[in-house]
Amino acid sequence: MKSRWSLLLIVLLGLVFSAQVQQGKKIESVPGEFIVKWRPGVTDTSVSAMSASTVAVFPEIGVALLRQDVGIQAIQSDPRVEYVEPNYIYRASGTPNDPRFNELWGMNNTGQTGGATDADIDAPEAWDTQTGSESTLIAVIDTGVDYNHPDLAANIWTNPTEIPNNGIDDDNNNYIDDTRGWDFVNDDNDPFDDNLHGTHVAGTIGAVGNNGVGVAGVNWRVKIMPLKFLGSDGSGTLADAISAILYAANNEAQVMNNSWGGGGFSQALLDAIEYADSKGALFVAAAGNDGTDNDQSANYPSNYDAPNVIAVAAIDHTGNLAVWDLGGGGGGCGCQGCGNVVGAPGSNFGATMVDLAAPGKKILSTTPNNGYTELQGTSMATPHVAGVAGLVFSQFPGWTHVQVKERLLSTVDVSPGLQGKMVTGGRLNAQRALSGTTAAD
Repeated sequence: MKSRWSLLLIVLLGLVFSAQVQQGKKIESVPGEFIVKWRPGVTDTSVSAMSASTVAVFPEIGVALLRQDVGIQAIQSDPRVEYVEPNYIYRASGTPNDPRFNELWGMNNTGQTGGATDADIDAPEAWDTQTGSESTLIAVIDTGVDYNHPDLAANIWTNPTEIPNNGIDDDNNNYIDDTRGWDFVNDDNDPFDDNLHGTHVAGTIGAVGNNGVGVAGVNWRVKIMPLKFLGSDGSGTLADAISAILYAANNEAQVMNNSWGGGGFSQALLDAIEYADSKGALFVAAAGNDGTDNDQSANYPSNYDAPNVIAVAAIDHTGNLAVWDLGGGGGGCGCQGCGNVVGAPGSNFGATMVDLAAPGKKILSTTPNNGYTELQGTSMATPHVAGVAGLVFSQFPGWTHVQVKERLLSTVDVSPGLQGKMVTGGRLNAQRALSGTTAAD
């Protein structure tokens, strides 16, 4: 017969586990391993009767680590046992269980790639405060997105005012069955990525975090709106870019990621960006990959002088302005904003026309058909900024886009190597963006 103490122990354990379920938290532990506290005066701690084996003993506190294959009932019922609990798994603060997270130096740089420790965006520190929200909507204006990717599917936006596959424009926005964005290249409702660039961008913004799959995005939870205006060769037209921006603005996207560029000054494109500004949307844009000064030679759309534009340069894992590995970093995409442009020496910069820097070299993220690869370029830096903007919107849902922009720029990690190269002279810092603290390296 079980002792009253062991019965009480079972009840207490049941209450603990019940509370964990009620709180909706996933508590991890090592299967088949338990921490056991022996009762005072117990000297015989043989575990043969429990069908268990001792892994380690901690005599200072009278506990042992036991391994057992058949459950914990035998340990719970042993009268020598004061308490038993799972061998819990702990992780660094804010660190997700995604198996390739350690490869994301831009999120958390421990020197794992040979770079400088902490030359990152302090994502784990930020995740202690905020991991994102399904109420935050970020448009990926790019080559489309693999909306079926297991690391993205749960975070893809669904148009709440459109009934799928009924052949009717339910929300009267001139796009029929646009249930998850639009393909402006082929003029249909399937914005699937046939390049890889847009899916890579989307993964940095919002690959599902802590799901035990692949990587983690800056936002573990978010809604990503796929808007395809760049084709399979990575190129697209001004008219389609404008259409995508207007669509995102009219569907209340709070952030637009624009990892693309080229062409000359366009008043029509500026008008579209300013329309997005009037709708309360940030326009985060890649500074370009020519290694040139945007103050001297304009890069569009990052150079447009609109209140909602944030122009983003790229750093490498040392925290310095990135210089590209020619021919490396994964497959090419053809778009100017991508880092795989043959002959491109490095990230653009500009003391007045580029706002801040973010990780952009050898960035691991999602690719179509369940894949992952590394790419480089200001294209890869831009979604880090768009993603942190999403975190700030999630943390402060009443803030305007202008307030979010000001917070991002005022909380960078100021770095000597970036001073004079951009407005803030620093790199993105997610934790400070959420807390409002400022400091220099």
